[in-house]
Amino acid sequence: MAFPRSGTVDTQTFSGTKDLVFVRSSVLQNANLGVGDHLKFDTVDFSRPSVAQLTGALGGAAMSLDTSTAYVNTVGAASIGRFSIRGGKVYKLECSPGYFLFSGATGVVTLQWFDVTTLGSPVAVGQPLNIYTATDAGNENAQGDLWTFYAPGGGQNDNFLVEVQITAVTALTSIGAAGKGFPTALVETY
Repeated sequence: MAFPRSGTVDTQTFSGTKDLVFVRSSVLQNANLGVGDHLKFDTVDFSRPSVAQLTGALGGAAMSLDTSTAYVNTVGAASIGRFSIRGGKVYKLECSPGYFLFSGATGVVTLQWFDVTTLGSPVAVGQPLNIYTATDAGNENAQGDLWTFYAPGGGQNDNFLVEVQITAVTALTSIGAAGKGFPTALVETY
């Protein structure tokens, strides 16, 4: 039998478990599809611990998802689909983009995690993911996952905003569809 207090202890939460939040988009995103826009995650499916941090924001103790602020792509501003994370930790950021509909065979979209905390100074995190249209009659395709690790710096009282941002786009009609898949993301302390 293992010692009851064995394992990694998070010195900010004093728990032996990782904080996490698993989220998804629940509606079709057919607006805000340009360069600089981000995925509109709006539903928290699971978090550990389950903490209501702010009005319209749910998540674990170290992170939350804005689920109710009106959409903006302004750097440094609150917006639906943006995650707030605390400084002084390392995070694993994952995104499964789900279903994309393009208007033609030339369709492509590039996604990347971004730290959008500081006005005028967004910071790309990790590597980009390119999603290309399939060359079939429906002009649709979904492929690949986007994940990285990120240490924003700062201390436990510093807050940072991160998002999955569109960095290049051609012929994109919509993101997500019932029965075909909506984007999901997992943010966890590591």
